Amino acid sequence: MLFLGVLGSAFIGVSTTEVNMAVNYRDGIAAQYLAEAGARRSIVELSTNPNWKPVNPYKEGSGNYSLTIIAGTPTIIEAKGVVNNAVRKIVVKATVIPQINIVSWNYH
Repeated sequence: MLFLGVLGSAFIGVSTTEVNMAVNYRDGIAAQYLAEAGARRSIVELSTNPNWKPVNPYKEGSGNYSLTIIAGTPTIIEAKGVVNNAVRKIVVKATVIPQINIVSWNYH
């Protein structure tokens, strides 16, 4: 009987770990999508107003994203998505002229 109790406790521990892993994965994906949304928003805003400055943070659903624009050639757009403890960052380099030309799009 003691053996079954120990075995049951082990299964509960494994189940809890699996649930936590799934939650962390879900939050990581959501944070990545928020970072991508922020980067894309910056591209749209900068294409209509090259002097646009973000107002951080932007609350969306269960998380938020924040943006940093570093003017130059190329312009650097840093977008950070946060959902609970998950954080994802995207750095986009673009030239801002009458139309935007994406130089690179990197995940960090």
